Amino acid sequence: MDSDMGPELHTIWSEAKEYIEQGDYDKAIGIYNYVLIRYGDNDIAVEYANAYLGDIYLTLRRLSLAEKHIKKAIACSPDNPGYHYLLGFTYSIQRQWGKAIGEFEMAVEKEPNNSEYLRGLGWAIHCAGDKAKGLACLHKAINLAPTNVNILADLAVAYLSALQFKKAREYAEAAVRSDPSNTVAQDVLKNVLSFHKGFRQRSKGAGKASTIIPAYFKTNIIHRFKVSLRDRPDIWRVIEIKENQMLSSLHKAIFNAFDRFEEHQYSCFMSNKPYDKENEYTSPGIDGRGTSKLATRIRIDSLALHPSQKFLYLFDYGDEWWHEVELIGVSEEVPRGNYPRVTKRHGKSPPQYSSKGD
Repeated sequence: MDSDMGPELHTIWSEAKEYIEQGDYDKAIGIYNYVLIRYGDNDIAVEYANAYLGDIYLTLRRLSLAEKHIKKAIACSPDNPGYHYLLGFTYSIQRQWGKAIGEFEMAVEKEPNNSEYLRGLGWAIHCAGDKAKGLACLHKAINLAPTNVNILADLAVAYLSALQFKKAREYAEAAVRSDPSNTVAQDVLKNVLSFHKGFRQRSKGAGKASTIIPAYFKTNIIHRFKVSLRDRPDIWRVIEIKENQMLSSLHKAIFNAFDRFEEHQYSCFMSNKPYDKENEYTSPGIDGRGTSKLATRIRIDSLALHPSQKFLYLFDYGDEWWHEVELIGVSEEVPRGNYPRVTKRHGKSPPQYSSKGD
């Protein structure tokens, strides 16, 4: 903190910090907003207040406000790598991988041996589709911080997505050893063990060899989704689809799985937030300007989904049939047949239209 900021500001920062430590974010936000008004002509005070506000809003997952204030902090101090990291993290949560990579790269350029910056960059690159480069970056991060539970967990998930279960388990177990009380590490290990068990059972049942080939070199990976009606979660379907099929094919499978007969416009919101335009894939023709990302042009594997990840699927903007879609399994293609296909059903499909009709 700058020594020229005066005793009142130092007292204010201390008070706000205490509120943050107590989890009383509203009071901390009030203090920082007061600083922006009272000390609007003090560049350092404005920078710090915006940075703190951005960090709080990021913690609260109020991402538009987080982005707004972090950008204001960057405008005050463009070379601060921490601000670029926070903005990159904000974009990562929204799955805006290109923007995230750009911000993380600026942070790493300033501090090339910062393990947390490298972790953010590696994960964003991996999710953007360059898995080998992303893994290399994550390994550089773990070499700098061998016991960092977040990097270990990211490596476990990355290897799990590649069906390299041995490495996934090694890193997941290391994450739990590093912090036995960490719930994220526990969940990652649980997912690794569960997916590996399911994979072995399917392979054994189909007479497959037990050798695991990394997913980078495979073209027959199956993604298994559980699709539930958001307002009626007791009604669900399990759908299997090949990695090289389009998101629009998943839409068609859901359409058929719920016994619908008349097509309508649809959208998938990958951030799991309704009407999140930044992370939306739509049916053709829904946007007259032609600026939307189309579900007909994005492959399932390009979505870079991780196990247990969920997103929202909206069918028919008039009647608004909302669905929760969860990735519950990834495995080698074993059974022959046509994909996508429904493998499990629970609950009777409601009629597409009410008795009053449209």
